[in-house]
Amino acid sequence: MNICGVLIHANPSKVANVLAALGELPGVDVHETPPGGRIVTTIEDTGEALALHTLTQIHRLDGIVAASLVYHHFDPAADAGAAA
Repeated sequence: MNICGVLIHANPSKVANVLAALGELPGVDVHETPPGGRIVTTIEDTGEALALHTLTQIHRLDGIVAASLVYHHFDPAADAGAAA
């Protein structure tokens, strides 16, 4: 299990477009959208993409000012249990 907490700062005039784009990315969950262009998300590894690759995609989205990793949890035992 690999979970990343990511705080995204988007151009406030493009938040709706950014949210739509985030909804298309595998493993991304949007938890809160406080005012000012901030977006609180988590990203998990999926069968389609590693969280690291998804975070890279987020950085490349139109309207993104910054995306900062603020929390990380990795539990290899959870992955081993899921595979069994």
